Amino acid sequence: MTRVLLLLISFSYLLFASPNYRVQLGVFKNGENLKKHINTYPPALKQTVKIHKRGKLFYAYTLSTSNKATLKKLLPAYKKVFKDAYIQPIKGE
Repeated sequence: MTRVLLLLISFSYLLFASPNYRVQLGVFKNGENLKKHINTYPPALKQTVKIHKRGKLFYAYTLSTSNKATLKKLLPAYKKVFKDAYIQPIKGE
């Protein structure tokens, strides 16, 4: 009985949790080149960027937030350096 209850609670959390969003800035083979691009941002924007390495590639993302409107306002500033930046929904965070 407790297993069923825990399973139902887990599924309801996934269904009703507010989605999180982040801006995917870019993917680079060279981490140093990515850091040079990020350093062109003002300090306030630099603090929101995170780099993740998967295999041989470096992925640049912003911090995640549930407020998509804020990311829409900041997206033009991110696109000044990373032209292909876009808002990405995150599942399971």
